[in-house]
Amino acid sequence: MVWLIVLGIIVAIIVLIMLIPVGADLSYVDGQVSVSAKVCGVLIKLLPKKPRDESKPPKEKKPKKEKKPKAPKAEKPPKPRKKLELNMDEKLSLVKAALRGLGKFGKLTVDRFMLHYVAGGDDPYNTAMTYNYVNAALSSLAPICQRSFIVKDSDVRTDVDFTLDKSKIDAGVCLVIHIGQIFRMVFALAFGVLGILLKNKLRLVKEKIRRKRSGEDMPAENGESAQTENADKKINTEQNIQQEERMDSNGQ
Repeated sequence: MVWLIVLGIIVAIIVLIMLIPVGADLSYVDGQVSVSAKVCGVLIKLLPKKPRDESKPPKEKKPKKEKKPKAPKAEKPPKPRKKLELNMDEKLSLVKAALRGLGKFGKLTVDRFMLHYVAGGDDPYNTAMTYNYVNAALSSLAPICQRSFIVKDSDVRTDVDFTLDKSKIDAGVCLVIHIGQIFRMVFALAFGVLGILLKNKLRLVKEKIRRKRSGEDMPAENGESAQTENADKKINTEQNIQQEERMDSNGQ
């Protein structure tokens, strides 16, 4: 009975870990980049870093200990790298497995999406054309984003200002995922790729066994034996010639 309670606690902890939301908050406003990590709704600022308080004295660094010189080791010859011998069907299966694994990830949650674009430039015609291109691109991307993301808050604005020397853009996005989504995608990718690699290994072993049975590997061995036989015949011929010359010289 106790082990059932322990097992239930372990399963509950794993489920809670899988449901933990993690994410990143990225923004680019007025030429400054800001990056924050988000865990359980709490933002942890990473960039820009807080300025150092100059009133506090800097910490003294401890002197590093001198390391004793190590005796040179004998260089080992590099091991030959094994290459995967994948045919076209197996390569296509790998691509399909990768796409299926990415599909297991599910939709991303966007807590905040902000895009403020102001078209500007020296040429009023190019500025107006750029403004139209941006609006057309946003209109075509909107349905794709709706299928791939769950957007909770969106603030998209475009404008044109012919007095500006160049375009101005401010953007920000806060993406949130659950740890369970990451594990689900990783496991799907791992099992899919592992299955294809195992099939590839079995195919190579079967082909090697088939070549041995059919004797396709024999010509190389026969060629080597033929070369050794020719070398032995050549040596025997030279020895016979030397013996005949000695006999002729003795007879004279």
